[in-house]
Amino acid sequence: MQVYKYRSNYYLDLKLLSRNKIYTPNKHQLNDPFEGIVTAKIYDDYKQLEHILSPTEYERKINLINKLYIQIGYIGIYSMSKTFQNELLWSYYANSHKGFCIEYESCEMILETSKSIIFPKIIEIDYKIDPPIYSLEGMDNIDYDRFLTLLIGTKSFPWKHEEEIRLLFNENGEQEISNTSIKSIIFGACASNEDINNTMKIMSNNLQYYKMEIANEYKLIKKELN
Repeated sequence: MQVYKYRSNYYLDLKLLSRNKIYTPNKHQLNDPFEGIVTAKIYDDYKQLEHILSPTEYERKINLINKLYIQIGYIGIYSMSKTFQNELLWSYYANSHKGFCIEYESCEMILETSKSIIFPKIIEIDYKIDPPIYSLEGMDNIDYDRFLTLLIGTKSFPWKHEEEIRLLFNENGEQEISNTSIKSIIFGACASNEDINNTMKIMSNNLQYYKMEIANEYKLIKKELN
């Protein structure tokens, strides 16, 4: 699947990309203050399951959930979109169309890892009116993968226009990606010739380069650059 990352800082991003690196913030560094909110029906679950769970077992599960919640706060999150034609994303994340957009092949971004490790992990954001609910009902053990997907893979409905895909790592900071994962660079409609030329000099000649153009309607058109 093709995914896209809107960027504004040519110097910092190209310095990383030229070395097959990306920077992944944790959820506390993202721009949504509601990131990671979940409604835990833990107390209600216990009232329903107190004939099964002892107070000691209940406390053990609560402590484990709290520990997982803290761990998830340090996960590296690389946010991308399923579209390169969203004019709002060009304005928000690409310096009012002066920046650029990186096209990735998502399945090629992940380097080979052990099958027993859940990271790196790609998730598609689910947009909801209300926060997701995490419940203990019917569970013998805490499902870390499910808990992670609920916290990091759910956002409030107003963000739906971003069509977000996330690549997760077990820690934030610089991460290495496959050297074949970048397919093209798309420059914003207002990108300068200087930024375009510098980018082409720094990045691989194997990439395709495009620039967005403004049509005589509310629409962005991608044109290939020689």
